[in-house]
Amino acid sequence: MLSNSDGFDLSLESQEQILPGMTEQMLKALAGSLIVSCQASGNHPMRNTDAIVRMASSALLGGASALRINSPPDVRAVRAITDVPIIGLDKEPGRMRNVITVRPDQAAVLAAAGANIVAVDATSEVTDDIQGHLRQAGIAAGVPIMADVSTLEEGLMAWDSGVGLVGTTLSGYTPYTLRGDLRPDIELVAALSSRGVRVIAEGRYVTPAEVRGAFDAGAFAVVVGGAITDPVAITRRFVAATTRQQ
Repeated sequence: MLSNSDGFDLSLESQEQILPGMTEQMLKALAGSLIVSCQASGNHPMRNTDAIVRMASSALLGGASALRINSPPDVRAVRAITDVPIIGLDKEPGRMRNVITVRPDQAAVLAAAGANIVAVDATSEVTDDIQGHLRQAGIAAGVPIMADVSTLEEGLMAWDSGVGLVGTTLSGYTPYTLRGDLRPDIELVAALSSRGVRVIAEGRYVTPAEVRGAFDAGAFAVVVGGAITDPVAITRRFVAATTRQQ
């Protein structure tokens, strides 16, 4: 059985590989690591593929072991500068929030652009058949799937479908998980991990202490995005601590 220095179980034998499985190389690269999400949308000053590439380069220089990148053009551009694992996704506007790679053709295009793993929205908000939805995406992409979920039930259904990773990405963003605070859902990380799920902690991680808390709860890896890559959000946090009237 493979394991790394942090004691993570890297066995590939624990679940039936209905979908394309994680390779030993990818598991070793991700286990116990920081994944940096390099994204910008809309009218954000960083919404430029060249800026995303520089963002990704900066994250790699800082020690990120993998990247999470939105859209085929950005995936393709970042792939040209690095061979680290890329988790690709394709966001599009939904009724209440952006949804993540909801169609098989999107998954296929992301894989063709260079994504090693494709993130797919695996919430009951977007599908009544989470397992079928994920299997269609995995077959189309031909690469492992990361299921982005918002609840324990969604995460367990996703894991049972044969995905390579389950992310807590959407906890707090679906209508049935909305809550008043902005803390990451470390409780969901712990609940999934305790049931043998290879869980990626993602969503509202801002401080190193929160990242460590996710690993203490059993996270396989942690994704941090805007707290590292969004100068606007970072500035706002500091401005909020000033005495100047806004």
